[in-house]
Amino acid sequence: MKKYMKYVIIGVAFVLVSLITMLIVIDYNRKLDVTLIGENNIKVNYNQKYQEQGIVVKNGNKEVKRNKYDVGVSNNVDTHTLGEYEVKYEIKYHNRKYILKRKVQVVDMEAPNLIINTDVIKRDYCTKENKTAVEYHAIDNYDADITDKVEVEEKDDEIIYKVKDSSGNESVKKIKLEYDNIPEDRFVLNGSEITYVELNREYQEPGAIYLDGCGNPKKGDIKVDGSVNTKKEGEYTITYTLNGKDKLKRKVIVYEKKYAPKTIYLTFDDGPGPYTQGILDTLDKYKVKATFFVTSQFPAYQAMIGEEHKRGHRVAVHTYSHNYSIVYSSVDAYFNDFNQMNEIIKNHTGSYSNLFRFPGGSSNTVSYRYSPGVVSAIAQTANNLGYVYFDWNLDSRDAEGFDSWSIYNNVVNGTDNCSACVVLMHDVKAPTAEALDSILAELTARGYTFATLDANSPTAHHRIQN
Repeated sequence: MKKYMKYVIIGVAFVLVSLITMLIVIDYNRKLDVTLIGENNIKVNYNQKYQEQGIVVKNGNKEVKRNKYDVGVSNNVDTHTLGEYEVKYEIKYHNRKYILKRKVQVVDMEAPNLIINTDVIKRDYCTKENKTAVEYHAIDNYDADITDKVEVEEKDDEIIYKVKDSSGNESVKKIKLEYDNIPEDRFVLNGSEITYVELNREYQEPGAIYLDGCGNPKKGDIKVDGSVNTKKEGEYTITYTLNGKDKLKRKVIVYEKKYAPKTIYLTFDDGPGPYTQGILDTLDKYKVKATFFVTSQFPAYQAMIGEEHKRGHRVAVHTYSHNYSIVYSSVDAYFNDFNQMNEIIKNHTGSYSNLFRFPGGSSNTVSYRYSPGVVSAIAQTANNLGYVYFDWNLDSRDAEGFDSWSIYNNVVNGTDNCSACVVLMHDVKAPTAEALDSILAELTARGYTFATLDANSPTAHHRIQN
């Protein structure tokens, strides 16, 4: 029996050993399932640490313990440099080797840091200018300072700031736009609420205007009621109505202005010429007499000298040639020229003139080029011969090329500075002929007296410079 049991035990042991051996062989021959933890291809942000995710080894459905196999990991991942890298895994198990690879891309995935110094931008409604001083900066983890790449866009009530780095990462910030209080529309008078008009002068209606709060004209139905009688002193009211409701009023005061008595001596040099006839006609219109200092520069118009005399104007000597190099070369040369012109005057008027005006006036300095002291000598000789010369104390400045409006202002405003005004004008200037009517209309309306020059008139002498 004991011997029998011995054989049974030996047999059972043999069977167990065989089974274990068979299981070991089966396990050894079974292919392992070795896989990566995570994705085969992963992205890592620039400058961030690469975290190794490792592998998992399974035998069938059962995970193999880490101490049952060897694993080696090698990689060249540099997260400080953009690019593609490889991680290699070598696994050894029961003398078998397994190799896995993972691709790692180092990329810039971080959007730039867009810094703006305000959350709200205040803006002037009318000028559209920002009242808030806006400063912004864009700093990128890879591209560094990219402030110059910032794009600014206005949309509705927002200012949108956008910036992209070289990898296409974008930052966007929206800043609220707030306007000051929107100013109200205005209905206002052009000019002042009280307007003064001289008696018998024209009243120019300045009107009213409808404006938006920023001062830009707006459409509106503006009606003007009332009238002004400038021939009668008094107060008048003009009413302006906007769209049938809003009203403005202007007071117009018509008054009589009192001017101090003045005598105006109009003088015309350098003619006669192409504009002399028109000037004579304008003088006739206002029954004004003037003094003409004549020349022989335009022989075709020489007959106008007789016409000037015939219409009651004073004719006096200016110069025959109006050539400074001739008349100022010597005293004799001056009087030769003078006498030539005076002969022409006598031929057209019947008498010589004892009145004259120096070419360029007695204060001219150009004469010094031709003969130092010649003007002083001429003035002394003229006085000895009984001649009287005239300068001026009111210059129209028409010889300087001024337009008719400027000539008008120069003469009319200039009368404020003289009580006996000797006015210098030129009847060879078209703007003078154009301005004369308005000048005479204004000065006659002021009640000024007009006269021609004679030997006893104000000479308005300048200081002789040569």
